[in-house]
Amino acid sequence: QVNGKEGEENKTPITHLRMLDTLIKKGNQINLCHRGVAKTTLFGEYGILYMAVYGNLPGFGELNYILYISDSMENGVKSMRKNLEVRYNNSEFLQKMLPKISFTDNSWIFTNISGHTLEVNGFGAKTGIRGTKKQGTRPQLAILDDLLSDEDAKSETQIANIENTVYKAVMHALHPKKHKIVWCGTPFNKKDPLYKAVESGAWNVNVFPVCEKFPCTREEF
Repeated sequence: QVNGKEGEENKTPITHLRMLDTLIKKGNQINLCHRGVAKTTLFGEYGILYMAVYGNLPGFGELNYILYISDSMENGVKSMRKNLEVRYNNSEFLQKMLPKISFTDNSWIFTNISGHTLEVNGFGAKTGIRGTKKQGTRPQLAILDDLLSDEDAKSETQIANIENTVYKAVMHALHPKKHKIVWCGTPFNKKDPLYKAVESGAWNVNVFPVCEKFPCTREEF
């Protein structure tokens, strides 16, 4: 419906269905994926627009305020804003279901056909996040998307900063009683905070490596 008669360029991969099935479970979620699996399209573009249209997330409930956090304002956040605007401007369905929208660099506000408003604030991973509040409430959901840039991955200091962002800033910024984090990314190495979080056992986890050649044996994969 979002793309009208043209539909999608590609069929939905099974990995996306698995990630969405995990999304509606209780607890925080990690999706550790190879590059090119369209995780940003799924959770950023379609995820945000879905929650804006329906005003809720299945298995979680109503949503009024979301954080979208990427590597930087200039890269990930700016790209997401542009992608959301393009998707909206080219979709009769979205324009009907979301009659009122407002975009600034880091604030994207959607009002659906029933009058429900969802605000999404974008942040760079090294930006101050603590204490953010809108519509009288703290954010209920945080979408973390490829927090580590190529340059950051080489720096122990920046890796520590990213971990502080996740475990100190984001977790303490969310609503105290109703909250969820969805963290997606492609790790650079075993020092990557995402890799360490997967091994911690504290998250609902999906791990999707890339198969370098196919067909192959299970051992090769």
